[in-house]
Amino acid sequence: RIWLRLFPHQWDDLHELQGGERKTHHMWLECGAGERTSWLDWVHAPARICCTPQWYARTGVVPYLLPAETDADDRMRTLMHEALYGTQSLFNKRETVDEYGWRNYGDVWADHEEAYYDGPKPVVSHFNNQHDLLHGAIVQLMRSGDDRWFELIKPLARHVMDIDIYHTREDKTAYNGGLFWHTDHYCDAFTCTHRTYSNQNVPNNGVPYGGGPSNEHLYTTGLLYYYYLTGDEDAKAAVLGLADWAIAMDDGKLTTLGLVDDGPTGLASQTAFPEYHGPGRGPGNTINALLDAWENLRSPAYLEKAEELIGRCIHPNDDIAARNLLDSERRWSYTVFLSVIARYLDMKAELGDLDWHYAYAQRALVHYARWMAEHERPYLHRPEQLEYPTETWAAQDLRKANVLRYAARHVEPDLAQVFLARAEQLSDRAWEDLLRFPTRHYTRPVAIVMREGAWDAWFRSVREPGLQPIAPVADFGAPLQFVPQKQRVFQLIKTPSGWATIALRLMRPGCVKRFVLFLLSR
Repeated sequence: RIWLRLFPHQWDDLHELQGGERKTHHMWLECGAGERTSWLDWVHAPARICCTPQWYARTGVVPYLLPAETDADDRMRTLMHEALYGTQSLFNKRETVDEYGWRNYGDVWADHEEAYYDGPKPVVSHFNNQHDLLHGAIVQLMRSGDDRWFELIKPLARHVMDIDIYHTREDKTAYNGGLFWHTDHYCDAFTCTHRTYSNQNVPNNGVPYGGGPSNEHLYTTGLLYYYYLTGDEDAKAAVLGLADWAIAMDDGKLTTLGLVDDGPTGLASQTAFPEYHGPGRGPGNTINALLDAWENLRSPAYLEKAEELIGRCIHPNDDIAARNLLDSERRWSYTVFLSVIARYLDMKAELGDLDWHYAYAQRALVHYARWMAEHERPYLHRPEQLEYPTETWAAQDLRKANVLRYAARHVEPDLAQVFLARAEQLSDRAWEDLLRFPTRHYTRPVAIVMREGAWDAWFRSVREPGLQPIAPVADFGAPLQFVPQKQRVFQLIKTPSGWATIALRLMRPGCVKRFVLFLLSR
């Protein structure tokens, strides 16, 4: 008789598999006798296949990929070498906070949380693939050809697929199948497991407390590339599942309020505040997930939803000043959205699909890039406007530069030169600011630079980034203000005519019963 215990009873503590979590183990059995060397010694150090950086770059699967050995600027190579081999490497960080055990292995220490942490060091805080660290690590593997990146990539991908994704269909539609947030800011995680924060950190103000899921924490490209590298079907299923969650969270018919108003909820397009549905990381991450699923499956539903969200959140004739994008603390992530718009345009251009939606997104990207070239400044130019003027802001400036470079591919040469010159200024200042911080090795800025620094390197290597097709001018109408589902329902209950509308809708078969059950559940 052979016993294989995944959660061994000899351990003198509890193994708490929470709702929606799973764990994947691989077990190898060798049956035989003798003094020979074990047939399974290779299990502890399996062979890994890694192509050359030049080959990865030639495939074009990862756009804007420059092999590290041809990068004339050593700043990126130096920072990535520190992340992989330095005293503050991602591997050493794993040891610092004992990032092991069946739940946490593969995650990365969120050491940037220690900067404003008042308790005993080190703070135990988990990064949970923020800024798609998995994607960044795969990009660095492809840039460098150093297969040690895979020692980070494989367990991180497995952790995201098993622990960070909420594997259930028995919760709210906005949660089912979603991706959970990182642990608390500037607090020890204590008993936090992503799905809920620890009750030891609950504030005294009575505000509801928990960690997600949310569209602002939706990262799929790393999982897509992991599938490309390994053929792991779990990774493919995770990408498609997260894209389906993005669509479901915005489907008003799946909510109780859908009895009254079955239009979009707005959960897929909000950022930071329920009423803000402009450019931000919420819709940016949602659209990016839909593009990943579309690339993988070519289902029209994913592209149609992506284009719906683009039209909801941005317009070629937007009053950009009214967006208040220079409010760094609340609007910094608009560049995440614009980066995704650039990716959408690249994908459409590759297919030759230069339709009205392509023209709309292209005009909107250029409209915002013109504003950026004139008004944007480095975040640390005025540090007093930032709550925490950290090294992360410098890393984020690289994305500003890259957005301008993307936009330069969609305009005539004279304007392209204006965008490229401003981008180079922002990029130079970003590197200058980042490298003067002794804390540049923190996980959060490294995760951002893994990707944005890679694109920065490619753009620096080419004199002209190449033009994409410029679509003819079209009639895009005037911008419309999106109103989320809850707000639309609240507006109905404020007027007698609204109550009449509600009454008529509740008279449909089955609606009254569902509405009564909803009231009783409250």
